[in-house]
Amino acid sequence: MKCPECGSYNVIYFPDRGEYVCGACGLVLSERTVDRGPEWRVFTPEQRLRKSRVGAPETYRIHDRGLTTTIDWKNKDYSGKVISGLGYLRAKKLRRLQRRIRISGSTERKMVQILSKINRTVATLGLPESVLEEASRIARMIVDAKLVRGRFIDNYVAAAIYAACRFQKVNRTLDDIARKIGVPKKSAAQAYRKIYKLFKEKPPILRPQEYIPKLVSSLKLPAVVQTKAAEILKLARERGLTAGKGPIGLAAASIYCASVFLDFKKTQREIAEKANVTEVTVRNRYKEIIDYFMIRVNL
Repeated sequence: MKCPECGSYNVIYFPDRGEYVCGACGLVLSERTVDRGPEWRVFTPEQRLRKSRVGAPETYRIHDRGLTTTIDWKNKDYSGKVISGLGYLRAKKLRRLQRRIRISGSTERKMVQILSKINRTVATLGLPESVLEEASRIARMIVDAKLVRGRFIDNYVAAAIYAACRFQKVNRTLDDIARKIGVPKKSAAQAYRKIYKLFKEKPPILRPQEYIPKLVSSLKLPAVVQTKAAEILKLARERGLTAGKGPIGLAAASIYCASVFLDFKKTQREIAEKANVTEVTVRNRYKEIIDYFMIRVNL
């Protein structure tokens, strides 16, 4: 492909964007192109079947990763001919055996139970698909490490979903998830501390700014409060006031500061209830921020 602008043949293809870009002048020659995949040369039907890419991708949310073999109930062969006689009895027996071996052993039954609970909870909380996939991956780690026993499954389900939210940077607290599942927060926290040791790459800590949009929306405050609260948190972080403080408490205190500055009537108790923190926490963080800025103004 030749660039019409500079005449260069140095054209680069970016598959993630579907664009052809000239490497010399940077002109976008084509965009939103269809990725047709690699073009294979095949010479026999066996090679065509071996190189075929059809079928659903693997997924962690199903206990066998979606690689299930299904024997159809239509009782027809590959050509559409109806199976009868001994062939019908053989297919019926194979279906019965397939159902048995698909979930064989206590480990797979436990995996099915945990994944079904994770699927229901993630759907109830309205979390994205990425969180569901990550939580299912973590559940496999938990079962392989033999941490789950009997009635403590719900604790590990809550811990797995919370860890997935941390990895995907979705602002959900452990208290919210534990309350939705119906387990004590203390028990879910104990389970999370156990699975935390299994991670080679530790989940990132959410910044206070990531809690602001949800709190502002739940408090029914305008977007200007969200902007002002983010500015307050940025200044507080630059001055070293956020070190060692809980992110949710800082977010709640910054929203209270912004509502006071912009003359929106919200009490510390209302904000503390929405943030699931104590009123004392909001008051202390608010005093620290206000006292510092008052000192800076007086200087």
